[in-house]
Amino acid sequence: MKTAFNICLVLVILTIITACGSKRNPTGGPLDIEKPVVTASVPELYGDISQGKIEISFSKALDKSTITQGVYIYPPITNKKVSYDANTITLRINEKLEPNTNYFVTLTTRLKDTRGNPLDKNQTIIFRNGILADNRLSGKIIYELDEDRNSSVLLNILSSDSLTVMSETLLGKAYVLDALNARPHILRAYIDKNQNGRYDIQAEPYYEGVVDMKRFTTHDINLAYQDTTLAVIRSARSISNRELEVIFSEPITSYNSLKIKRIADDFELETQIINHDRERLSIITAEMDTSRFAIELTNLKDAKANQNKLSRIEFAGSSRADQTPPVVTSTLPRNGTSVNDLQPVLEINFSEIIPAANIRYRLLAPDKKEEIPLRILQYNHKTYKFQPSSPLQNYRSYTLQILSDTQDVSGNKLDKDFDLTFLPLFRQ
Repeated sequence: MKTAFNICLVLVILTIITACGSKRNPTGGPLDIEKPVVTASVPELYGDISQGKIEISFSKALDKSTITQGVYIYPPITNKKVSYDANTITLRINEKLEPNTNYFVTLTTRLKDTRGNPLDKNQTIIFRNGILADNRLSGKIIYELDEDRNSSVLLNILSSDSLTVMSETLLGKAYVLDALNARPHILRAYIDKNQNGRYDIQAEPYYEGVVDMKRFTTHDINLAYQDTTLAVIRSARSISNRELEVIFSEPITSYNSLKIKRIADDFELETQIINHDRERLSIITAEMDTSRFAIELTNLKDAKANQNKLSRIEFAGSSRADQTPPVVTSTLPRNGTSVNDLQPVLEINFSEIIPAANIRYRLLAPDKKEEIPLRILQYNHKTYKFQPSSPLQNYRSYTLQILSDTQDVSGNKLDKDFDLTFLPLFRQ
């Protein structure tokens, strides 16, 4: 009996030892991917820190080693003590602060919890020493690509000596930032499309600009992709024996010289009117023939300031005369509408270039007997802009007539008079 008891006791001990030797860490439970967020600050936003102490609390325990790299203060505070306890960063200030100045404590995504989860977003808490500096910066956010309009824009505001002042995440078509100090700032903004926490020059839109802060300052952020591609002439074609259309690979802002030469004998064809509209040139020339020609432009500059010293392309000339009469394609204002101006700018858009010498027009008073003097603000163009030389009468209808004698460079006339009737309704 005793032997049996001893055997049982040995088996129990072996079972316990085996169980202890195979002990494993728990495998269940969800992975912690929750990001820490700021839950409170003492003092609160725009609060006075003249007592020399700031506390910022978080929703989770932080990795202490990330605090040094994840927190920025501007203006810089040299003599300070930073401590961390119970999910709270405490900053004790041991120096005299600048009077009536806002201080910016920026918390970045380099700040992480004990599981490696970064702060949910870059953010800045603004405090004051003395009177709050309540200068406002606002403006539009302009996107080069429509697909970026719903993306978050990371904005860093730096001092004139490139120290971080604040960091914000922007959304939408406009932004407003309050409580900036009245001094020069550098703005740097980009869209972190691949979410790697930095600007990638080849793949992401970027903006940098300088703003001198006043009480109310407006400054637009124009997010554009880097472009090192040079603009070139993509195509050139003869529309008629007097008109040439040139298309560029992208919109251009300027060029230095333009020449058209016949290839066979290097004869230079005279250019009489040149209209530039972004990526298109419409050119009125002396009469061409069916020979081969070449057009070349020097110092083509695009919107990103890339400059192509020379672009050249060949094309076939045409001996076909233009027999199509011009037509008015649109107007501004629209016919029969009102304008909130007693000296409005009136735009007439034609289907082709109309030489200044070939346009016939008049502005008629309500009784259509008195002719009102007009200035031409834009001519030798597909779009003509007119403006009355003196203020019109309010609440009285006027008619701008483009007469049927108006003709294109080939002598084709409008089919009939065109009337643009409008009503000045000026409200101060």
